[in-house]
Amino acid sequence: MIKKLTIIALLISSALIIFLLKNCNNYLYKDRIQEENDRINPTGNRAVCLRVGKIYQDMYPYTIHYLEGEIDPNDPYDKIAANNELNLKLSLYAKEGLFTEELVGHDGDKPLYRYNLTDEGRKYLDKTWWGGTNFCFGRIVVDKIDEVDDQLQGMRMIYFYYHMENVPNWIKNKDIYSLYKGYGGLKEAVLGDIPAPGTHYYNIQYDGSLKLTAGTSGHYVL
Repeated sequence: MIKKLTIIALLISSALIIFLLKNCNNYLYKDRIQEENDRINPTGNRAVCLRVGKIYQDMYPYTIHYLEGEIDPNDPYDKIAANNELNLKLSLYAKEGLFTEELVGHDGDKPLYRYNLTDEGRKYLDKTWWGGTNFCFGRIVVDKIDEVDDQLQGMRMIYFYYHMENVPNWIKNKDIYSLYKGYGGLKEAVLGDIPAPGTHYYNIQYDGSLKLTAGTSGHYVL
């Protein structure tokens, strides 16, 4: 009986040690991932940048145009769809006060609008003009570590959940955030109803240390 109790006690102790080590490890990862996100995004206002389109500083005020015709099957880039999406984004962002919108004429029966950045729009503008006009916002706040994955040789993936601070009201417009498919968890992050999923990718160095190769903050989303 004593031997059996001893075995049970050892099993419980081992399980407790593993549990404590895992949770200690998770706390270390949580602190590290938070620090990495804050280092990438020191202002707390560019966790994510949403691309409006290829409109550069010297192109404002910008007047929309329409493209028609057949799509070249050998061209992987659908210029017509991209132009239609740009016109739609300008209209939606104008409704949220980031652009002015002025009717300046017609192309046949189609209205031509001229857009310019408002003071509100310039608050969120990525000043580098990388890829054209991009609006940036937000700070990642790590809530908890979900999983540590070492399945890929030489790489560690750490999955976690987070919420986002400094989220402007304009991105909470479903018509806007639903246009951006390239950023997993954008809806969760901007609405804040449920935690958003995030992943940090690390290369495992020869001495066992980790080198961040891809984080959550600083993403440009097309």
